[in-house]
Amino acid sequence: MKGFFTGICFFFFFLIAPLAIGSYLVNYFATPDYIKAKLLESKTYESVAKSVPQLMVFPEDEEGGGIPEDLQIELKGLLTKEITADYLQEKTEQVVDSTYNWFSGKTETAPTISFVDLKDKLVVYSNTKGTPLPEEVIKPFSEPVKIVNPDNEETKTLRSFSQLFQKFPLILGAVCGVLLLIIFLLAEGLKSKLRKVSLAFFVPGFLGLLSVLPVMFLFATITGAATDGLKGPGWEELTGSVKTLISAISTDVFKRMLMIYGSAIILAIVLFIVSIFVGNKAKEQPKVLPIDQKAEATPGFSPATQGTST
Repeated sequence: MKGFFTGICFFFFFLIAPLAIGSYLVNYFATPDYIKAKLLESKTYESVAKSVPQLMVFPEDEEGGGIPEDLQIELKGLLTKEITADYLQEKTEQVVDSTYNWFSGKTETAPTISFVDLKDKLVVYSNTKGTPLPEEVIKPFSEPVKIVNPDNEETKTLRSFSQLFQKFPLILGAVCGVLLLIIFLLAEGLKSKLRKVSLAFFVPGFLGLLSVLPVMFLFATITGAATDGLKGPGWEELTGSVKTLISAISTDVFKRMLMIYGSAIILAIVLFIVSIFVGNKAKEQPKVLPIDQKAEATPGFSPATQGTST
């Protein structure tokens, strides 16, 4: 019966341990500080700031007139001067912090991004040129833009799951600890206990190392998808920053996975080696003595005495 319960515990441990590690990795790399640091290190802000002319597309009005081409060029030049790397960093970090705080339940204020500070400069500049900007151009700069819709049911569900997911590493880790303790207690003898715990660490560790390759392939696919739309003249620097950003994140993920799963395998090997030297001495069998030695070992007994008595 113990073997059956041990097998059940092993099954759930092998199932839950990867989930615990996976949830830990996602929570570790989804923190605002990590995201902001990687954006800064990859020089993404500088690249986006230089790509503002390519990113700016002025819509035509309903009559098909739109903004004169020469004014479009001047407005792009104005925005290029205003939207600097520091400006983008400030706006992005505000969005990252507010989005994380809202999804984690730290605030009820839905995340937004505002470019209202650019509106007045655009309006004044266009008016001096005698060409007022159409409503389609002014609207994105007139009021804060919502990052998420807090009234959307799917968004609410995602927010609730996000708050629960942040607790997954602790919850699943505790469950794994309990299962490991049960496996340890059900085993008979210290040697068996150590070997079963060693097996519990080795299997997830080994499978985890095998999962590194698919994860790296996933990052390579993401890199390709992210840069496919940035081909052509003027996009080279932004493409390079995107590749650098994703490459840096994938390297960090690889190192963290290698550290966790490698440590599990090393611990499993150490426990197995220790088990070899624990309880390895065979139980000494009682020595079978010859009859004469048995007689000598028996107090008050001798062959002479036996002969006299007969």
